[in-house]
Amino acid sequence: MVPSKNSRFWNSARHIGGRLLVVVAVLIPPVLCSDPVLSAEPAFQGRVEVTLAAQHRPKTDAIKKEFAEAGFSNVHIQFVKMPHAPPNIGLGREVPAELARAAIRLALKYNNAVTILLPTYLFPPKFITIASSNFDDTVEFQIDEGSLQQLQDPSLSTEAFHALYRKLTRPPEKKAQAGNSIKEAKTRGTAMLKDAEDMVAHGGMGDAKAIVHHCAEVTKHAEAILKMLPPADQHSKEASTSLQEAIKYCQKVANFGDRVDPGVTLNPATKARAAVRDAVKHLSLIKEESVH
Repeated sequence: MVPSKNSRFWNSARHIGGRLLVVVAVLIPPVLCSDPVLSAEPAFQGRVEVTLAAQHRPKTDAIKKEFAEAGFSNVHIQFVKMPHAPPNIGLGREVPAELARAAIRLALKYNNAVTILLPTYLFPPKFITIASSNFDDTVEFQIDEGSLQQLQDPSLSTEAFHALYRKLTRPPEKKAQAGNSIKEAKTRGTAMLKDAEDMVAHGGMGDAKAIVHHCAEVTKHAEAILKMLPPADQHSKEASTSLQEAIKYCQKVANFGDRVDPGVTLNPATKARAAVRDAVKHLSLIKEESVH
């Protein structure tokens, strides 16, 4: 029997189809069978605040590009009228070691030196500050060249890096009795709350200088209290978070200064007061025997 045109067509189509199937199977990339999104590490979204000498201002775009290439997408740069910005660096506890080392490298490049570390408890977990002028010597820890080189060791994991960082920013052992620390923290909390209330009250009357002054006092109290809190106590952890919030908003007030309209600084000042109230509430719930 002579095969019809249709039967020849389908036989040919069956053979061609088989070859097409083979070709398609070969050309489909294996990546379509996996989920690359799940395996990729999320980009670092933490805030980076950088202070540089005014001489670097013309290179702002290039500097921001260099920070971006190092993995920092949320960078804020300000300039000061002095030959060199403060030689410090501060890192939040969740900053990856690779990025922490990159921050140190860039600080050395543009500020010439890193001789002071700021402890992690002052900052949100994913936060980096370079050359900050918002802190005094009560929370500054001097670092020598050898210790700085240890932090730059590329073999350190994130956990190992932060363990070393905490060691380098650990205050000396205090001789005072444990209970005295929380008593002092509560006393300073009361003084801090008074400054916070006065700050908003004077701000409501249009006194910009009073807002800046009292917010600076709030920051001093908050930084001192943070060093006294027992790390294992839950109320201590809550108070610490609120104290960091108060410091953050008071830093905004300080950045605005007293030459702006009081309404501008009153907003962050009011948020700082709310954080202070919450911190004092948790301070009152910490038991003195929980301090170690």
